[in-house]
Formats: sequence, structure tokens, C-alpha cells
Amino acid sequence: MAHKIKFCIFANPLPDSEGNTTYQVRHQPDGTMDTKAFLDHVKLHESFNTTAMSSALSILKDEIIEQLKNNKRFRIDGIGTFQMKVGLKNSIDEDGTPTKAHFTDPEKITARNVEVTGVSFTPDKSLIKMLKSNTSTINCNGRGMVGRSKQYERQEVVNALNAYLAEHHFITRRTFQTLLHLSSYAAQKWLDLLINEEFPKYTAQKEGNTIIYRRFGKE
Repeated sequence: MAHKIKFCIFANPLPDSEGNTTYQVRHQPDGTMDTKAFLDHVKLHESFNTTAMSSALSILKDEIIEQLKNNKRFRIDGIGTFQMKVGLKNSIDEDGTPTKAHFTDPEKITARNVEVTGVSFTPDKSLIKMLKSNTSTINCNGRGMVGRSKQYERQEVVNALNAYLAEHHFITRRTFQTLLHLSSYAAQKWLDLLINEEFPKYTAQKEGNTIIYRRFGKE
């Protein structure tokens, strides 16, 4: 039986050069499978020991970190390749406000200005091929229907935002959009609402061409 890949249609926030509204499609996930759910699934469908699988996952994580720290890409055949991402550090002033790095002289960039910013993942071609095989697609909202961003209560948004900001100094609209699976319009609407409340807990600051959002005080 073919798997049904769910998608929704969303309007792009800006019109094209002729003023027409254009549309895009995005995958519509049905939740997230975490490690526990994965191990439970394996236990039901496979014969090997899930304790050993859990240990293998931990070893794999440690090995990926070790090899990336050794400045190597880490490739898992049939899955894909992990690679370290580095960038310039933001400086933090005495008020805790991040300032985007800005250099006009390459000689002034030293090791102290550089940090690990993340990990990129490039899927193996065979993985993409397998995902495409024996699948069809289905519009979650029906043909011709344009999807809307998920509807959240304010506290749900605040909880997600605070959890992210507890580990990061700031968030951008694009990251916030991805975090809550929102359209760019809905993400900006929520951020504008939060920073313009009567007693706001969040503030916006422009850094270069990017607006960053920070939390002050506690919700």
C-alpha cells in the first residue's frame, strides 16, 4: 500500500512582479517520533534488543560529535552526511543585548570571534529515492483549499518561545516561524502582538537587515 504524503497549500505573503498572489506547498507532519516512541516501534516490529539499540544511538551521537570536533564530515551510507557549521560570534553588551558581528577588515577576525553555530545535514540520494518510492500525495485541506497556520493560544506560543530563549539569546522571525510551523505572516503577527502588549515581556531590535527578538523579565 502506498504511503500518503500530506501537504497543505499556503499563499506567499508577497505578490509576484505582476501583483498576483502565488502559492507554495509544505509538508504537513503528524507530530514527532521521539526516541522512546522509536524504541517502542522497534520493539513491536523488529526482533533485536531495544536496549542495545538505545546504546547504539548514544554511541552514534557521541561518534558524530567526536568526528565533527575533529573537523571531519560524518557520512552514514544510505542516510546522509553531517557537517559542522561555524560563524561569527555575536557580542553581548552589559545589558545582555546581542550585537551582530560586523567586520570590515579580515585581519581583525581571530579565533575568539568564531564559534560553532550548528550542524548541517545533507541526505543521501538513495534516502530521497526511497522516500519517493511507493508514495502518493494528498492535500490535507482538499483540492483548491488554501491552508492556514495552526491556531495557538497565547500561552502555548509564550511557552514555546520561552523554552527556545532559555537556550538562545534571541530569536528571529524565520526561526520562530519554523519553531511553531507558522506562515511568515502569522509568525510576524504573533511577534508584533507580544512586543506591543500593555506590559510586554519581549523586545525587538534591528541587527543589520535582521530584526531579532529577546525576552526580558520572566513570564
